[in-house]
Amino acid sequence: MPELSGSHASHTNASRRFWDEHHAVSEDPLFWMANPTCRAAINRRVTGDPNVWPLDGFARDMAGRTFRRALSLGCGMGSLERAVRRSGLCERVTGIDFSATTLEIARGRAEQEGLAGISYELGDMNSIVLPHGAFDLVLIHQSLHHVIGLEKLLGRVARCLTSDGILFGDEWTGPSRDEWSPNMLDRLRSIYAGLPTAWRRTAELPLPIVHDDPSEAVRSSAIRATLRLFFDVVERPYGGHVTAVLLSQLSPEAARDPRFPEYVAQWLELEDEDIRMHPERSYYTAFTGRPHSGPRLATAFVRAAGRRVRLRAHYQADAFLRSWDETLAGRTRSV
Repeated sequence: MPELSGSHASHTNASRRFWDEHHAVSEDPLFWMANPTCRAAINRRVTGDPNVWPLDGFARDMAGRTFRRALSLGCGMGSLERAVRRSGLCERVTGIDFSATTLEIARGRAEQEGLAGISYELGDMNSIVLPHGAFDLVLIHQSLHHVIGLEKLLGRVARCLTSDGILFGDEWTGPSRDEWSPNMLDRLRSIYAGLPTAWRRTAELPLPIVHDDPSEAVRSSAIRATLRLFFDVVERPYGGHVTAVLLSQLSPEAARDPRFPEYVAQWLELEDEDIRMHPERSYYTAFTGRPHSGPRLATAFVRAAGRRVRLRAHYQADAFLRSWDETLAGRTRSV
């Protein structure tokens, strides 16, 4: 487990290099959140209105409350910080990311818009130390699934919030990168096989694992349970288990085909039905949380410590077995 071993630095550096080079992925037209039809569906599923974005829905739910000091973890190119300052949702916001390249872009875009009250700092969410009671709003958007030390980070987030502070987030909460198996994609592989050949990047739908970024979905399936450990949470699952996976494997040719919107609409209908009948199938979740207090929070830290001990044992055993397999393979080759 990188957080708990000497490999943490190499894990972080590899992830940092990936995001320095791929910082524009969120603006890819085949990224489902950038697709207008998908965006309307996401908005509707989270806020009840296809024209109201999750952040605006959160502001609406806050009934005009203005936050004094906000923290945005894994801020990327800064669109969330600019949005909260434009809307007046908070007076000041600090964005933290471990990619220096994306932080420079974020600073430049804030300056171009003439937005004050935004600052940026370089930091690793796996090891960041947060001051107690310093923020009344913490924002996390599609960055928590890159964190291996979920218990450590969310415990620190709970403590960094004021007594009336709120956590607002939006995350991939689907399978972790090491949990995928071919049978999990049976339905999607059938759909993918029926698409025009020119649309498909590969003959068969691959497992949705980003191999170049070792932090991608590193413990994503544990996010919801860890949130509940430290926070009273309201969750809004919003799908992506069909559309996001399929779109990620399509060629630019698909987006130029006039039939493309009709296909996307059909996939979104499948997701709507699943969300009604089987919300646990959703790969994405928006959430709002208030930290536990007193004995409940103390109990959460005790339980989190036990979980980390078990994780340490698991990852150390896994590392030992990999090392042993490599040793045996070396001996076999030498015989």
